[in-house]
Amino acid sequence: MTPFATKTLVRIGAGLCFTGLVVWLMYALESVTTIVMVSFFIAYILNPLVRSLGRLRINRTLAAVLSLMLVFTFFVGLLLIIIPAIASEISSFSRLAPKYVEMLQKVFYEIVAKLEIPFPQDSGELSNLILERGKQLLPGLTKATGQILSSVFASTIGILTTFFQIMLIPIIAYYLLVSFENITSGASELLPLYTRNAVIVKFREIDQVLASFVRGQLTIALILAVLYSIGFMIIGIDLALVIGIISGLLFIVPYLGTMIALIFGPAMAFAKFGDFYHVFYVLIWIGVVQGFESYVLTPRIVGQAIGLHPVVYILALIIGGNLFGFVGMLVAIPVAAISRVLLITILDEYKKSYLYHDKFGKDQI
Repeated sequence: MTPFATKTLVRIGAGLCFTGLVVWLMYALESVTTIVMVSFFIAYILNPLVRSLGRLRINRTLAAVLSLMLVFTFFVGLLLIIIPAIASEISSFSRLAPKYVEMLQKVFYEIVAKLEIPFPQDSGELSNLILERGKQLLPGLTKATGQILSSVFASTIGILTTFFQIMLIPIIAYYLLVSFENITSGASELLPLYTRNAVIVKFREIDQVLASFVRGQLTIALILAVLYSIGFMIIGIDLALVIGIISGLLFIVPYLGTMIALIFGPAMAFAKFGDFYHVFYVLIWIGVVQGFESYVLTPRIVGQAIGLHPVVYILALIIGGNLFGFVGMLVAIPVAAISRVLLITILDEYKKSYLYHDKFGKDQI
């Protein structure tokens, strides 16, 4: 084996070992990784704004504080506008909920009767059945109650821990924002001289992909939240604003918002109107919004920056969710996009190398 081949294999092995170590540490320290990932995501989003403020001769520390305060003020103002409307919807729905339950119960009994499934036909028979089953299941219920109480205690501690972690996010994001330029320049100086320029160029390409995706996805999510809400309110379903906003904003995680709309939109339509016409209207509106997103919004706002196959989207979401929960799903697509850029680069370099052509260049002998 030539010295160049040995050196190449050593570099590849070192890179793989380092990558494996980082992935293992991220998985082993899942809670810490989640906090750092969310904080870095916020810092990455706000860094262009901090740069713009820096051009106005504003100190970077002050610019970071102003950026975080601006985002916080925006979301608080948005909540102050939306929360009263959402509270009104929930209050109205709570008054009508018993009626919907009664109607759904009636439909359920009709289906059971048509299918000739043995089931109590009135509340008295149902109560007797529940009592009989309850006596049989009492020992198991006692044990389950103890487990539930212990889990509630554990979950209370978990809630307090989660709250503390959430409070850490803006603090870490602030320090990352203040030191963002130093972090990037320090990371650049650690790169080997023989490959520094090529890696910096590739990181700039990744930065363009991420910036396009993140800004575009946030913009599309806000637009979809407005469109869903308007459509559901016109159709007249209950919780139209709640379902519309949640379905739109959860589009940040591809497919998740659409699934929420497809589940709760038709359910609310059927519960209120008791027919399939309004269910059909809701499904039609969801299809229109999704078509508008797929053929108008995404091509114009995000473009082809990501370029991932839908199957890769789904697999990335599953892997990210299994590893890091909701936050993993949130960052799965950007990470997949980065992996795509790196994989294309590796394949290009492989096709230029002696491993592919079975011959050495002048600088490789």
